[in-house]
Amino acid sequence: MSRTATRDVLKVLILMRYRSYFKRFRHELYIFQMCIILSTRTYIYRFDRTFSLGDIHVLNRVTRYHWPIFLAAMKGSQKSEIRAYIKARGALKIPAIKIRKELCDIYGSSAVSLITVRRWLNKFQNGKTSVEDSDRSGRPRFQVSEANIAAVKKLVEGDARYTVKDIAGYVGISSAAAHKILTHHLGLRKLCARWVPHLLTKEQKTHRVKCARELLKTYKNCANKRIFELLTGDETWIYYFEPQRKIKNKVWIDQNRNRPIIAKRSQSAKKVLYAIFFNCHGPVVQVATPSGRSITGTFYKNNVLKKVKNYYLKRRPKTGIRHICLIHDNAPAHKSKIVQDYLLQETINQLPHPPYSPDLSPCDFFLFPRLKKMLSGRRYNSRNALGSAIYQCLNSIPKADYFSAFRSWIARLEKCVSVKGEYFEGMK
Repeated sequence: MSRTATRDVLKVLILMRYRSYFKRFRHELYIFQMCIILSTRTYIYRFDRTFSLGDIHVLNRVTRYHWPIFLAAMKGSQKSEIRAYIKARGALKIPAIKIRKELCDIYGSSAVSLITVRRWLNKFQNGKTSVEDSDRSGRPRFQVSEANIAAVKKLVEGDARYTVKDIAGYVGISSAAAHKILTHHLGLRKLCARWVPHLLTKEQKTHRVKCARELLKTYKNCANKRIFELLTGDETWIYYFEPQRKIKNKVWIDQNRNRPIIAKRSQSAKKVLYAIFFNCHGPVVQVATPSGRSITGTFYKNNVLKKVKNYYLKRRPKTGIRHICLIHDNAPAHKSKIVQDYLLQETINQLPHPPYSPDLSPCDFFLFPRLKKMLSGRRYNSRNALGSAIYQCLNSIPKADYFSAFRSWIARLEKCVSVKGEYFEGMK
């Protein structure tokens, strides 16, 4: 008999010797705990002292917090232990009925049936030596081998979009085996691709890093007074009706109730293009374009930038808009000659902004998503009603959040440098 089988038999015999103590406990899980404690002891056959009830209480306290691990181990080894015991007692010519009774005293009345005991006694009497099940015909449940691992790795390296079912079919293994190879042996996980605004070229990444480093020289320290001279703005479409985000429809319900239903809504066809500017102190201006018109250089200068100038003249009568540092993107209206001349005339410092970089624009990563979230779920019937709602939403955002947006902008510049110009949102 092998060393493992010998220990299994010894463990069962020890349990039989002290089964009177186990009867004092109310639930059979204590018996299982004791089984595991005895099986993990080194050299079981060296136990030469008698257990007391206090000893069993100590073992119970030790195993209380490790019970899930013990139970999992017990389920896997219990069959082998029972079969080893049947083999040993059968060799001593003990009847099947008596063997089953002894096993039921230890493992419980449902541990093994009389038919099973007789079947295994017959197997051992006919020459079977192993207590494990014989190999069966058909494909094994798991087919994890070095060759299959290499084949799966080659498939995934060729096309990472294969499903587990596809891989199992190509390699000729079960889906369970394919999944085990992918996760346990290759250490892979399947994720959706990350959406980015643009597939950046090497030159564009280099330009993003260059602009970020240039800006960080001036604005890296959030306590720097120059951060209060920052002004940013951009254009965005605002719909008369913006559907609520799906997460807004989540509710707490009873387990016996069906989840509520809500009609699916789509964005309204009617929309207005707004130009919105803000600084560290809050919103500066909001300008709606006339219906059917887009923002041109002339409109941007006369209707947007001049309103921004008036805002600063009221608050800084002596200096006005001079030496304000403007952050805006590279839209054609912003880069038009008439706008560039006006910025130079008013001594407005235009900060560099790399192309295809909404992740570095405070309007795109802070203001517009928050504004549209606040407007969602409400329907507006006129431009005036929509404009009034936008004004209220912009002024309801705390001033500290506007200041935090510029601190986030600085943190994003640092992140852009650290990832060498790549888009970093959603990246670890």
